[in-house]
Amino acid sequence: MPKFHRIKHTFTSGELSPRLGARLDFKKYKDGCKKLLNMTCLVQGPVTRRPGFEFIYDLKRLDCDETKPVRMVPFIKNEAVSYSLIFFVLGHGNVNAGWTRMVVATDNGLVLAGATTDIYTYDIGTFFTDSLTTFDYAQSLDVLFIGMHNREPMTLEHTAADDWLLSTYPLVIPQAVSGVDDWAGPDDWPRTVTFHQQRLIWGGNKTRKQTVWMSGANDFKSYYMGTGTATEAADPLTFRMDAGTQSQIQWLLSAKALAAGTISNEWTVTSLAGELGAITTTSTKVNRQTNMGSERVTPLMVGLATLFIERHGRTVNEFKYEYTSDSYETSDRSVLATHFTNFYSIINWTFQQMPDQVIWMTRSDGAMLGCTYQREHKVVGWHRHVTDGEFKYVSAIPGASRDDELWVVVKRTVEDGDHYYVEKMQNEFITDKASDSYFLDCHIKRDMSTEADSSIVTGLGFLEDKEVHILADGAVHPTRVVASGQIALDKATDKHVLVGLPYVSEVRPYLQEVPSKDGSAMGRQQRVSKVYIDLYDSLGGQVGRVDSEDGEQTEDLPFRRPVNNMGEEIPLFTGIYKYNFHEGYDNASDYFIRQVDPLPMTVRGVVDVVEVNE
Repeated sequence: MPKFHRIKHTFTSGELSPRLGARLDFKKYKDGCKKLLNMTCLVQGPVTRRPGFEFIYDLKRLDCDETKPVRMVPFIKNEAVSYSLIFFVLGHGNVNAGWTRMVVATDNGLVLAGATTDIYTYDIGTFFTDSLTTFDYAQSLDVLFIGMHNREPMTLEHTAADDWLLSTYPLVIPQAVSGVDDWAGPDDWPRTVTFHQQRLIWGGNKTRKQTVWMSGANDFKSYYMGTGTATEAADPLTFRMDAGTQSQIQWLLSAKALAAGTISNEWTVTSLAGELGAITTTSTKVNRQTNMGSERVTPLMVGLATLFIERHGRTVNEFKYEYTSDSYETSDRSVLATHFTNFYSIINWTFQQMPDQVIWMTRSDGAMLGCTYQREHKVVGWHRHVTDGEFKYVSAIPGASRDDELWVVVKRTVEDGDHYYVEKMQNEFITDKASDSYFLDCHIKRDMSTEADSSIVTGLGFLEDKEVHILADGAVHPTRVVASGQIALDKATDKHVLVGLPYVSEVRPYLQEVPSKDGSAMGRQQRVSKVYIDLYDSLGGQVGRVDSEDGEQTEDLPFRRPVNNMGEEIPLFTGIYKYNFHEGYDNASDYFIRQVDPLPMTVRGVVDVVEVNE
């Protein structure tokens, strides 16, 4: 019976749609996975376990209504100071129930009010609640400009981490032609906003869905209404994107050109002199480029490409100028992973540039999707992430360390009901000790040397009645159920203890076709007898296969060696781990590598030995 060695040396295509299950001829198939859960594909080729999320704060303590939406907005002052602004709706008997409240996240927690231990809060009226999921924003220095459907333009001004001022933005309208005032009332306020070529630009209201209002150059308060014209190049201007239908402007973005997305089309606005020229009152060129249509989600600019979500929330499109055709083109960057949005839509997203260039998205069912996106190296790899709860919002901001910070709001259910928790993803795992691991969600890490009783971990009320996993002294500790806000360890320790919620990480690779002397081996009886797993700085884990009759069969991967003394931390493993399968034949030869413990795992590649019954 012939034996064949198959190699898989890259996972850069991520998890692929089941519709590609027979495309053994396809390059992306060879680089892809049947399943990639709670793992991230890296530009260099491997897949690695995503870091866990650290518990930061329970928004119920601030009277958050967990039945209402939540919103996060990045505010980047400079390379050293950045915030994630968190907006939520008040409830739980608060005197201002139904109002919006804002808190500020940065570094390792929420900003405090002055020198107190109280969280800084900023209460906003109900008008913000009505626009919580749809308001648009653009930042200039210390000011956030805000557009919404039911209110005149607003500004949120920052003077200190605990000092923010929300106010109406005063506008100067020097000319209203024929008595026309485009912003006359509640239905007429512009809904989208951006900056481009030193102009503050507003787009679309209820009655003038495709109209764009551009301020004067370096004069953000000056506008023309109606169809007025001006004589000076720096004067404000107003124009309409005529497409034959009244499609609402969904977003504006300053890129190489001013880009605009409506419900039906994508547009560019440039100077008559070209994209490098200045848009002026006498030199404006408005072109409809493509007709995919957009959802009302702020687009992302990654490199030279603009990424936007199509109008049903199911597709991620790339909008980019192509020199070969001398035009802008739209391409579907989620076409190989359509199964991720067959039944659920993408509701918000963010781009974490460092360390791995990942677009993070929350899905309507509470799952989080990731897409490793590096166009230069032709990497577009999708992966799915789940937790004991629902991801509600994601926001990435520059961090104080080498990584961008990824902040999330997660809906979790504990003993007394639902809570919105603010959590922060840990940095990329690059140390050489298991004790530095952070592979648990909603976790805390305690230095037990400072505790009065070093066998009791306290302060776990936010995980009340939950079964938690524990990493103590770099070793996996038996699970515990939190009671009265604490757990008891098997023995006292003066080192660090990590406590949190577990998550399963798994990679199930698509594999190359086995050659056969009389055609394809697809569907023939076969078995994988050996697998060589190329691991990097990993510890623990399982390997298994799926049998069509008996289901999953898994075995743990042992790493302890005779030279490892009991009680000492087992070193991380880098190299080839050989595993022998003992099961019989089946009509496929699928297997998987899984991690269930709070330990690191990075898979660089696999080589297997498969036997085919010809």
